[in-house]
Amino acid sequence: MSLAEPQTLKGNLWDGMWWAIVTATTVGYGDISPVTPVGRLIAIALMLFGIGLTATLAASVAAFFVNQDRGNDLEEMAARLQRVEQLLVDLKKQRVERDEQ
Repeated sequence: MSLAEPQTLKGNLWDGMWWAIVTATTVGYGDISPVTPVGRLIAIALMLFGIGLTATLAASVAAFFVNQDRGNDLEEMAARLQRVEQLLVDLKKQRVERDEQ
């Protein structure tokens, strides 16, 4: 951006980084804004990329926490299934014993 709009960013790399972060995160303070068509095209591309990147990051974090919780549910379900299977075995034994009497 500092190459596309030297009059706006005065050729400063750190101001360009500040503008890119503010634009990509959609904060948009407005302290630095492009005025040339090339600068505006760069801004549009960065906005679209920033929205996509932010959404992907948020989805990844959410999926991480959802999958963490899912593991506990599976363990609990397996333990319950084990108890049910044991109860079925016990009932079959009782039925066989009753039939033998």
